Amino acid sequence: MLAEISLSGLTKAFVDTVWSTPLFLLLLGCGLIYTVRTKFIQWRVLTHGLDCVRGKYDDPSDPGAISHFQALCAALSATVGLGNIAGVAVAISLGGPGAVFWMWVVGLFGMALKFAECSLAVMYRQVRDVPDPSAPALIEADAESRTLEYKGERPPNADAKERARGEVRGGPMWYMQLALVEPLKARGNGFWIVFKILAVLFAISTMLNSFGGGNMFQGWNVSNVLKSNFDVPVFLSATVVSILVAMVIIGGIKRIGQVASKLVPIMCVVYVLGASYIILAHVTEIPRYLSLIVTSAFRTTDASGSFVGVGMWVAFTWGLKRACFSNEAGEGSAAIAHAAAKTNEPIREGVVAGMGPMIDTLIICTMSALVLLMTGIWNRPEVGTVASVNGDRIEVAINHEIDGRLESAYSAELCKKPNLAVHLSRDAGEAPKELSIPIGSIENGDDANWDTVTMLVLDASTLADEERAELKAVTVGMPVHLALDGAEMMRFAFDTKAYGLGKWIISIGVCLFAFSTMVSWSYYGEKGAEYLFGPGAILPYKFIFVVFVFLGMVLEKFQVVYDFSDCTTGMMVLCNLPVVLILMPKLLAASKDYFKRLDEGIIKPHH
Repeated sequence: MLAEISLSGLTKAFVDTVWSTPLFLLLLGCGLIYTVRTKFIQWRVLTHGLDCVRGKYDDPSDPGAISHFQALCAALSATVGLGNIAGVAVAISLGGPGAVFWMWVVGLFGMALKFAECSLAVMYRQVRDVPDPSAPALIEADAESRTLEYKGERPPNADAKERARGEVRGGPMWYMQLALVEPLKARGNGFWIVFKILAVLFAISTMLNSFGGGNMFQGWNVSNVLKSNFDVPVFLSATVVSILVAMVIIGGIKRIGQVASKLVPIMCVVYVLGASYIILAHVTEIPRYLSLIVTSAFRTTDASGSFVGVGMWVAFTWGLKRACFSNEAGEGSAAIAHAAAKTNEPIREGVVAGMGPMIDTLIICTMSALVLLMTGIWNRPEVGTVASVNGDRIEVAINHEIDGRLESAYSAELCKKPNLAVHLSRDAGEAPKELSIPIGSIENGDDANWDTVTMLVLDASTLADEERAELKAVTVGMPVHLALDGAEMMRFAFDTKAYGLGKWIISIGVCLFAFSTMVSWSYYGEKGAEYLFGPGAILPYKFIFVVFVFLGMVLEKFQVVYDFSDCTTGMMVLCNLPVVLILMPKLLAASKDYFKRLDEGIIKPHH
């Protein structure tokens, strides 16, 4: 127990140190620098990038493994996930509506940053002229007659030629290796050791992160939502999901790209349609809430309901945090997927990759934000206030002055007798310190008709000893709220329009988002393992990954796994960003050359 507490405290302290304001400002600054130096590459992303995704420039003879669209979908399947649901809810509940504005800013600059790292991933990659060695079922009949070696190494026979259908390895660890480590080592410059260490640390962090945030955390959310909403046995859901993940990842990046290219559009459309249903019901209020987002970013937002009130700096930091976690720009993970694209033009893949933050942050996160704001869940009123405290018995006087938009949803929710959260302390920018206590009984009124209820009793006798110790802090007059956080806030926001809708929208969203994240992160971790231990490590890695999918779904959630994932993500950013800045001159030269040829008509569409 002490060891667990010590490890948890250590990881949390490291997370707070790494993911602090300087790192967020560094991410934002790098995005700003690339935006300026590339002369607002975002415009090229929205124009030329769209043409590339539509396949106008696809050439089957180009080296690589998957199309531009499949590469984008593979990267999006990892980034569009629980952060678009729970992360936005956290940002608004703690940073206010103004946090959304700063998410937009980070998303905009993130487009330039992702353009840079993904262009570099294609500039410095290695292509093998065989299918994925971890997928023997895909090896073609003539595989033995073709080279099994990487570019630059001696082929097994003189007739072997490079083919476009080869397997690719690329990403930050490889552009560190090929652009810095090997050239510096060849010149006798001792600094190659520094970049080799960064490459190794990045590969280790990627592999470890694939087991935590890219695997176990996702799996736990799937099993939890299926169990709580549909009473699906955890063992059953764990078995089915593990088998499905194994079936996809055994086929390597080609199968992941194929699955992602079908799954990502479906999951985005399902979620966007659900959000659109809420937004269109309040369509006349869209200008009002967009104005609220912008104005709240530059002034203090007063406390109201469950929202504690924040200043501009808190809104800025929370918007920065959640956007960075959501779109992964600067982390370097998406570069691993985009390195596999079939193209001989690195800048072309860079503009395709730049669409990722736009879809993830500027579209999907914005729709989640509007749902929360329009339904009034972000500053939802209290259920009541503490009327008296007598040991484990806490009486709550019910608040019937609830906004009409929320009244029916409140009644339906409270009839289920959920846990209620007593807010013990409320500090700006921090999650309220609260005690979640189940409803024991209804004192005055009929629980079948909540409008008649004036008093209820919370029963704290079932709480764990450490939670019961907090009861001494509960005093008369403290606000009592529905115990909602993250995805549950989004679920209840959908329920305000049609109670029960949220269960389906969020359950489908969580399952699809989590599954797609797992299959893409398996590829990221696979490439980390391959860099560290060679191609022979791929199959063992995939076996271990599937085992961790199962374990993550059947074990109880433990915060240390999530904190550890945040640590490794921070390490990926710290290893990647300096190299992206160092290689800026090479990238800018390649970008200038490519767009000059494009504008002069030298580069022409293939379709």
